[in-house]
Amino acid sequence: MKQGERDAVRAALRDRTPAPLDDAVLTMLVTLVDRLVATPVGVTAVRDPAAVVDRHVLDALRGLDAVDAAPPGPLADVGAGGGVPSLVLAAVRPDRAVHAIEATARKAAFIEETAAAMGVAVTVHAARSEDLAAGPLRDGFACVCARALAPPPVAAELCLPLCRPGGRVVLWVGETAAALDLAPVAAQLGGAVAPAPPGFAVLEKRELTPERFPRRPGLAAKRPLA
Repeated sequence: MKQGERDAVRAALRDRTPAPLDDAVLTMLVTLVDRLVATPVGVTAVRDPAAVVDRHVLDALRGLDAVDAAPPGPLADVGAGGGVPSLVLAAVRPDRAVHAIEATARKAAFIEETAAAMGVAVTVHAARSEDLAAGPLRDGFACVCARALAPPPVAAELCLPLCRPGGRVVLWVGETAAALDLAPVAAQLGGAVAPAPPGFAVLEKRELTPERFPRRPGLAAKRPLA
């Protein structure tokens, strides 16, 4: 972006965020927008800086209250794509260890490089969440997030096994999907539906997820839990 565009992005972030952001955080988020605008197609199709601010950065910040309600501990962003919300959350909540889980190698590399450019600490896992949930990261996170990952029942199966009991899953689902009854699905996975802001679904992890979940890669999307 040119300097004028960077200034406009900084002003938009400063004026439109619900809570004030200090200059250091604003600089980090401007860097994120700059890199998302400039990145090759395949990470994001959005090229207008104002649209990136609205669709990615501000949308990530809309989930901040739901994330902050999770207990202290590490956070995972499943299907992190271009690093949203993981990079945004790492900038505004540096006290919480942030992990980005992204199976597509070029997207995982973009997140890693952008985190370095922003000066934020994000651990990137270039792997499928189903495989990670079969290893030491199972039950490892106080909060697990997913934005535009999959339909809510699928996202629940991919996220809840990574969440520790007592933690929570925060899903960006949109206004229509937010009305979906996820209680039967959450119950099968050791979770329960909690109150959520408009456009979100929040699941509390009540007990360990049965070992049979998540199912093998791709099966959750092919045969969603009912």
